[in-house]
Amino acid sequence: MRPPRPGAGRRAEPPVGQTSGQIAGQIAGQTLEREHRPTAAPGARMARRQFVLLGLAVATMGGLLGRTAWWQIAQGATLSQRAAQESVRALRIPAARGEILDANGAALAISVTRDTVIVDPALLRSAGALTRAEQALSKALGLPVATLAAQMDVPGEYARLTGADGQPLLLTPQQSAAVTATLSAAHLQDGVALMPQVTREYPNGSLAAQTLGFVRLSDGAGQYGVEQLENSALGGSPGLLYTRVSESGQPLAQAPLRQTDPTPGADVTLTLDANVQRRAEQGLANAVQTTNADGGQVIVLDPQTGGIIAMANSTGFDPNQYYNAPLSSFSNPAVSATYDPGSVMKAVTMAAGIQWGAITPQTTFFDAGYTDVDGVRIYNFDRTGHGVENMTQVLRYSANVGAVFVAQRVGAQHYYQTLGDFGFGHSTGSGLPGETAGLRGGGSGESANLTLAENAFGESIGVTPLQMAQAYAALANGGVLMRPHIVASVTADGGLGATTTYAPQVVRQVVSAQTAATVTQMLTQSALSSDAHMALLPGYSIAAKTGTSTPYPTDPTWTYASVIGYAPASHPRFVLLVKLDHPRNVIFGGDAAGPLWRALAQQLFQYYRIAPNRT
Repeated sequence: MRPPRPGAGRRAEPPVGQTSGQIAGQIAGQTLEREHRPTAAPGARMARRQFVLLGLAVATMGGLLGRTAWWQIAQGATLSQRAAQESVRALRIPAARGEILDANGAALAISVTRDTVIVDPALLRSAGALTRAEQALSKALGLPVATLAAQMDVPGEYARLTGADGQPLLLTPQQSAAVTATLSAAHLQDGVALMPQVTREYPNGSLAAQTLGFVRLSDGAGQYGVEQLENSALGGSPGLLYTRVSESGQPLAQAPLRQTDPTPGADVTLTLDANVQRRAEQGLANAVQTTNADGGQVIVLDPQTGGIIAMANSTGFDPNQYYNAPLSSFSNPAVSATYDPGSVMKAVTMAAGIQWGAITPQTTFFDAGYTDVDGVRIYNFDRTGHGVENMTQVLRYSANVGAVFVAQRVGAQHYYQTLGDFGFGHSTGSGLPGETAGLRGGGSGESANLTLAENAFGESIGVTPLQMAQAYAALANGGVLMRPHIVASVTADGGLGATTTYAPQVVRQVVSAQTAATVTQMLTQSALSSDAHMALLPGYSIAAKTGTSTPYPTDPTWTYASVIGYAPASHPRFVLLVKLDHPRNVIFGGDAAGPLWRALAQQLFQYYRIAPNRT
């Protein structure tokens, strides 16, 4: 049995100052008060509850009204601005593309800003002005009402008017003025509007089309040629037109709210001379027709600067309507197509031999008309032997076996080093889109000796026309290889800003000035009594060489015929290459390409007023 807790079983003591009887009385009184307190009626309790609910409802309504007032009054301006922004869009205004100019400042490509017409059929219809608008525009544009009605009496808030060809209408300045006056008189400014559109135009049509390229209609981007090469400079910076748009994002035919003017693109001036280019293209077209060739190229190069004066291709297109031309016509064969150059490579082979000390112009060998390399017999083009001949006579007779003799004496390592220094197997760096590096030998294996022999006279090697012209330009320029280029300068802000001029760029010293002068003399002498005499003109010294390559051994009549040279030989002003692809009526370089080379050289002498340099 546990002991009791302290205090357990004891009676509680009354508070100090009160007796037990007093405390008992207080408890009895409280009990009696609770028993006799009146009870509230059920109706009173309901009324109080409704009053409380009404107060809560009033408070809630007041809060909502206050919130609404805050949004409509305090924030009304902000909401209105936000709503306006949701229906206003900044539309891109294309910048006027910079002009492309030739070396004389003649325009080759220009940009014209012309207006198109947009209408809001829904707005015109709701205002009862649709028929009136069709009649007014018919008068201003000179189009039948029925033609316009077919485009305007349609559902929706946006329509761009087109012509009979289905293309968007591009208004002349006179038409734009007439439409503006008509809309004002007929009070149709909020249902019809003019939107500017920049178009690219080429005043000379197909002239130098592959060199210039074109501008794509869908996005205004330059494609091919100079348009692609200088797209960033030509493009400029677009402006912004802030106008109301429909739910689909199309501009509504209402007056624009404001606009930021675009910054026009830079003008690009080329080294190309439109006069020389035109004569080159016309002469090439005639030569292709006369010889029944598949095509061809003509290149005129400034040997001292590397500037491309003319670059003509027999196939072309009209960049104003590029969408009607086949895709194959856009590439530039002068920089993208390779061919076996044939005997024009013999001048480079001679330069390698002289530079490496393997030969001199007086070096002789016995020409039997053929030579054997690794069991393969190589013949001269006419299968004729010329007995003992020196190196200048090798060029005169265009002897393949003589070129093989030189390349073998130079050796493969030095020979291919020289070819690389002249630029073969590498891009010229002109920057023109689509340029290829070409193909050359220099490998090892059982066929290395045979490849070296064939490369010596321009077979089994792939070069571009521009590479061949660049190599001869180095010989004409004291052995200094210049980088071909076509852009002379860029003038910002549509021709009104600062001008950046591109100076000629030296690539390397390929051969010594003495070697270049020696080869020039050899070419000049050999041309007097060789197939290159077709390129000679009285009173002028001309360093030229012909080439006839037969890339398909099974068909020796399938040739590339060419002539390349520079003049006057004592102080060259131009390098001229004429190349014909697979001529059929006459197949050899001198006969097929020689007459055009001579005609163009004579025109260049007259055009540049080059005085005769020999009696």
